[in-house]
Amino acid sequence: MPLQPGFIPASDLLATGRRDDLAVCADGARRVQWSEFARHAGGIARAVLLQGGKRWLIHCEHPLHFAAGLLAVLGVGRTAVLPPGLQSGTAQRLSGAYDAILADSGAPALDVRSVAPAPFGFGTIDPRAARVDLYTSGSSGEPKRVDKTLHQLQTEARALEDFWGERLDTAVVVATVPHYHIYGLLFRLLWPLGAGRCFDAALCTEPDLLMQTLKHHGDAVLVSSPAHLARLPELVPLEALRGWTRRIFSSGGPLAAAVGAEYQRRLGAPPTEIYGSTESGGIAWREQDGSEDAAAWRAFPGMQLRTDPEGALCLRSAYLGDDAWLTMGDAAELLPDGRFRLKGRLDRVVKVEGKRISLPELEHALRQHPWVRDASLVPLDGSRDLLGAVVILRDAAPGVRERCVAGLRAFLLERFERVLVPRQWRFVSSLPTDERGKLTAAALRTLFRKPHDAPAS
Repeated sequence: MPLQPGFIPASDLLATGRRDDLAVCADGARRVQWSEFARHAGGIARAVLLQGGKRWLIHCEHPLHFAAGLLAVLGVGRTAVLPPGLQSGTAQRLSGAYDAILADSGAPALDVRSVAPAPFGFGTIDPRAARVDLYTSGSSGEPKRVDKTLHQLQTEARALEDFWGERLDTAVVVATVPHYHIYGLLFRLLWPLGAGRCFDAALCTEPDLLMQTLKHHGDAVLVSSPAHLARLPELVPLEALRGWTRRIFSSGGPLAAAVGAEYQRRLGAPPTEIYGSTESGGIAWREQDGSEDAAAWRAFPGMQLRTDPEGALCLRSAYLGDDAWLTMGDAAELLPDGRFRLKGRLDRVVKVEGKRISLPELEHALRQHPWVRDASLVPLDGSRDLLGAVVILRDAAPGVRERCVAGLRAFLLERFERVLVPRQWRFVSSLPTDERGKLTAAALRTLFRKPHDAPAS
């Protein structure tokens, strides 16, 4: 069934409406149609007005409840507060950031499951006045608030549809990432809703569920992360995805070039990586097929880029709240053809015994060793003079830990001064990531507070 013509921004969606029988969400074997979704949002809007409160925390695990709650809260002129996670303590940590909670589990909250569906006379939302507070991990580990307008979010959603919509057509959106961080919010909810494209409610983090879901739909777009995509080739027959997925998106961190090359070889196309942040929105994309040239990023239309005297990438775009330049935390090299290369996080340049070294540079070198599948480095215990290496080995690596360490140290010593080579090593089957697929320094350091890992095998 063809899409209803035209992209409808979130600010107009409930006022304009869709065809009643248009599928909004695949929830198991059930297809939730537009008429049900609109009445669900209408019932929530009535309940929010009745209860009062200006700032509402949207604490819904089910993406359909989340989407309906978000549009309903904004539709009655309230501010939506989106949590950094749905753990039991998250609402308490954000207790000063909201007046009331909209949830589909737990108490005290307005439970959307108990709200009766109802018609509601939604008008067009003023997108520049409608506020959405997102949270991202701050440098201290405490949630950092990022204030957005609905205009910023729907401008990006429309740009994504303009860029890729024709190629995705009626493909169902399937995801391994949550819906309440900006990547999932845009790619799982706001973009599909605006385009009239169905999204699947399941969070397909388990390979079996992912394969079942993709096979069930037969025509899907996968929204995923580097952590999931790096593990997938060892767990499922990638070749089967060729007939089920039109495109695979990845965001939350860089995908290793070798992983992109494997998807290119076995699936016929590499994942499409999105570079950006909660503050900036999406900035650029790339598709790594293993070649050096494919490692460069292509900015989305309308992006203005430059670098500052420290080499940091700076951005100006319609996704930001004003016309000021935003300085990213990444060093970059602008190329003559308009593309750019990222050169690592500026906050990941450390001094070891007085010598400066880029941790991404060391990690890149380790990944060139034939024993190493992936690697990450971290300063230990707050000391930038002591580095720890966390390594995923290939099957061809020797099974004795001491031999692995000696071999890898010798390899690095051919390229770096002795003081820059990591002092402590851990060998793991996968790098520790959070629910967004992000690798954090805190999680890496935890590995070094435990006894030595078992010998590599």
